Amino acid sequence: MVKQPENTGLKIRYTEPSDAEYLKNWLTDPSIKKWFPMMDEPEIVDAVKRWIYFYRYKCSLTITKDGVPCGIATLYLQPYRKLAHQCEFGIIVGGEYRNQGIGTEVLNSLMHLAKTFFKIEILHLQVYADNPAIRLYERFGFKEFGRQNGWIKEEDGTFTGRIFMEKYL
Repeated sequence: MVKQPENTGLKIRYTEPSDAEYLKNWLTDPSIKKWFPMMDEPEIVDAVKRWIYFYRYKCSLTITKDGVPCGIATLYLQPYRKLAHQCEFGIIVGGEYRNQGIGTEVLNSLMHLAKTFFKIEILHLQVYADNPAIRLYERFGFKEFGRQNGWIKEEDGTFTGRIFMEKYL
C-alpha cells in the first residue's frame, strides 16, 4: 500500500520504533528545531514518543535514502468515526536531505495512503507563518483557512504565528 518514489535511491516504508532516534536528532538540530514548538530535551522526547506512536496503525511513513532514514510523515488519525474523514499530519525532513525532493516524495506517498487506505477526505496541517515549507504545501494544493498570530511566545518575548492549511483529497 506504500507508494514508492520514482527517485532512485529513495524508498518509503512504514515507520518503525527505531526511527525515533532519527526523529529526535532532527528535532534537536537548531535549523529544524526552530520550526517546531518544543523547547528542551524533555519536550522533544515527549514529541518523539507521540509522533512515533502512530507506527502501530501503519499511518506513518519513513523515507530512506540509500537505506538511511531522511524524513518521516505521519497521519494523526482521529479515534472518533464522526471525525475519521479528516486528519492532521506532521512531516519532517533531516537537514542534510532538504531541497532534494524528499518532502515531495514522502508527502505524495502520505496523501496516497490517506486517501486509498484510510479514506481520508480532508488533510490539514499547521505551520509556522514564516516557514519556507509553506511553498511545498501550496504546490500540493493546500489552502490557508486560518491564522493565529500569537501562537508561540519566543524566549525573547516576541510572538510567532501559525497558519492552518487544508486540502480536500
